[in-house]
Amino acid sequence: MSTARRADGGAFLYGGLPPRELPPPAEFRPADGVPPTWSRRAGSGTERAPLADGVLLLRMPLLTADQVRLETERRQRRAEPEGGTSRRRVDAAVARLSGGRPHTVFRLAAASAGFRMPADANDRDILDAPLRLPDDGAAERPVADVLLRELILEQLPVRLPAEHHDQWLDLLTHLSVAHDKDCADVLLRHHQAGRVHRLTAHHVAELLADTGWPGCERHFIGDFGLRQLLVHRLYGLSPDGAAWYADHHLLRDHYTARAADGAAPGGTAFRSVTAHRLNHHLVSGGADDVARHLAGTLPGRPQEWCAELLEIAQAPYPGGADTRRERAQGLVAVDGPALRRTVDQLLHAVWLCEERTRPTGRETARTLAKLLDLLSIMEFEGAGQLGRTATDWSALAEHDQPLLRCACTDQLARRR
Repeated sequence: MSTARRADGGAFLYGGLPPRELPPPAEFRPADGVPPTWSRRAGSGTERAPLADGVLLLRMPLLTADQVRLETERRQRRAEPEGGTSRRRVDAAVARLSGGRPHTVFRLAAASAGFRMPADANDRDILDAPLRLPDDGAAERPVADVLLRELILEQLPVRLPAEHHDQWLDLLTHLSVAHDKDCADVLLRHHQAGRVHRLTAHHVAELLADTGWPGCERHFIGDFGLRQLLVHRLYGLSPDGAAWYADHHLLRDHYTARAADGAAPGGTAFRSVTAHRLNHHLVSGGADDVARHLAGTLPGRPQEWCAELLEIAQAPYPGGADTRRERAQGLVAVDGPALRRTVDQLLHAVWLCEERTRPTGRETARTLAKLLDLLSIMEFEGAGQLGRTATDWSALAEHDQPLLRCACTDQLARRR
């Protein structure tokens, strides 16, 4: 009997053969109650039965949203009333960053016991909360450091070559800004320069899968919570987020050159190389340039334009002060004609929705509807088609749903 990180039990069960060619191992979940009578199937004659026939997979259930909330409330030391703003934000942050995984829930809930979270805080702020573990004596460390040690450093992939053990966490940290394998390979070539033995994006993706981390068609690090841990670490690697900006600038410049060559997208996350370039430009200080591009490409192609806007805005926000909400509401002065100013506001509203680390709710929904309605009555070809988009997007934002779906945001949406 064994536990397994991967849902299919892992490649070691099948001796290199595709799992679909062999009977699946027996599976049991704690919620199923007492396991049924089970015994290993015998091989025929001298033929040995597949290893998978001798394994009972135990699947640890994910905690529900209510169970996560009860765990965080149980540990709260502050006498805040039920439904208080800080408590609601802590509950939401723990649920989103943990994905319902019991161990991560317990660590985040323990760290947040005395943590007060402002209403407009980023979920990642909770990762700086101090945590003291019993075996560490009196030492306190940020909960992010504890989780990265336990989830990454103490659970290295079995097939990770020894020469990469010392760099594994750093490589994953830089890969937290990658969207697909093409994007990830650019980062890997840069951060492994000078090494004789190198990993490719294909190798890293296989190693992550072997370790039980899920995949996503729009994010190379396909688990939302793990990605936020790594993004948080990346921003803190050097003063003022220099490592964060360096990685995004590297990718922006790479896709600028690809766009100039007329290359097609190398992965599945973007419709065009230009959209991929603008995504990295947006999160590394280029919001004005992105808004200018979007304003110039909207007339005559509203539906394609909306799809491109969502792809560009599927990005984390760097550390430091966040002015996106004020900018989305028109409280930050922006130069240019009405179309340019309205597109700038819409870009920042959509970015807030797509990051998935802040609540959206009715306020953001109203902002989205207002801005799209304004665009729908402007004098350009296809403007009227944006009215339907205003209805659709505002309904999603009001219920804290993603505007652009992918595997990891679907997982979050299902756990609400």
